Amino acid sequence: MTDSHDTEITVLASANGLTIPSEFHAGVRTNLDLLRSYGALIEGLELPERLEPAFRYEP
Repeated sequence: MTDSHDTEITVLASANGLTIPSEFHAGVRTNLDLLRSYGALIEGLELPERLEPAFRYEP
């Protein structure tokens, strides 16, 4: 039996051309939750209307 999280993982994996065995779904779910929490932090960051451009990066 799959829950909604397993279905989401399967759909996301399929959209990216991946197959993730069900025994790894718990770890993938943990990482998805962590990434979503990082996304929420970034979305909550208020930036001023005008920002200075970043310096030029040269590797």
